[in-house]
Amino acid sequence: MNVAGITLEELLADNEASTKKWQTWFAANPAALDVPCDIYNSGTVRGLLKHIWAVELRHSQRLRGEEVIAYDAIPVGSLDDLVVVHAKAMQNLKDFLAEADDAGMREVITLQTVSAGTLHASRRKLFAHILLHSMRHWAQLSTELREAGYKTEWPKDFLFSEVMR
Repeated sequence: MNVAGITLEELLADNEASTKKWQTWFAANPAALDVPCDIYNSGTVRGLLKHIWAVELRHSQRLRGEEVIAYDAIPVGSLDDLVVVHAKAMQNLKDFLAEADDAGMREVITLQTVSAGTLHASRRKLFAHILLHSMRHWAQLSTELREAGYKTEWPKDFLFSEVMR
């Protein structure tokens, strides 16, 4: 049986569309960036955004075989500073997909993580992890913000994505 799957390109497009909604929302609700947040010991929502987008950037650099920026070198200042990190990661991921072949996707690489030490994963698995990691944290963040009195008014489940019908 041949079953059509969801492609990495489709998941990447969903990640990008979802992140744009969050960027717009944070631009309209800048005080929410400083809401206390204990997800991944981030301290504040701003710190969690840094974590989400730093993971995207650092892993995207690994996928492309580039030097990986130090976590502490990633700015945590303004929303615009953080958005630049995400934009670099998205470009890296698009470039990687445009160049990757099946063998490259199956290649197992070694990566040094901030929290889990040395890991080994295929490039395909690492790519999927980047997107799932972001999704998971956006879901946590939605709850954290709602509990702090900040509501977001759009559906966030993949089912509501404009990427696929």
